[in-house]
Amino acid sequence: AFQEQLEATEGELHGIEARLEALPVRLHDCPRGDPPIPVPYDPTFLNATHASLLVVQDHKPNRASRVAVTVLSGSDGKRVPFVLKSTDTIGKLQRRFLQKRPDLTGSLNLAYNGKPVQRHQSLGELGVKNGATFITFLRCLGG
Repeated sequence: AFQEQLEATEGELHGIEARLEALPVRLHDCPRGDPPIPVPYDPTFLNATHASLLVVQDHKPNRASRVAVTVLSGSDGKRVPFVLKSTDTIGKLQRRFLQKRPDLTGSLNLAYNGKPVQRHQSLGELGVKNGATFITFLRCLGG
């Protein structure tokens, strides 16, 4: 009895396979997965068990772009606008700010995005965009 059921089940499977083969299959009906044509690979990776990726930063333009920035004086709330190049440093921004606001001569510290910036850093290195604001702040010495 079991053998007869098995043969009947196999016969049904062959019938189903025959009907499936007769169905027209369109390309957009196919499930996603591996492409029909194998992707070429470097043979050095044939027996590789591990791989790692190297992070590559976006290509930076060779030409320095102009960036409009504002320096907000933390002591009196006044804003001073500047147009600089992306290759200009924070030191240059500080010098130009002190030319317009000589009353703030001394320890002029600038912050961008809530973080203090160093004199040697360039605007491009910091990712400064057009319309960015730098804020002056004072460092308190002591304990």
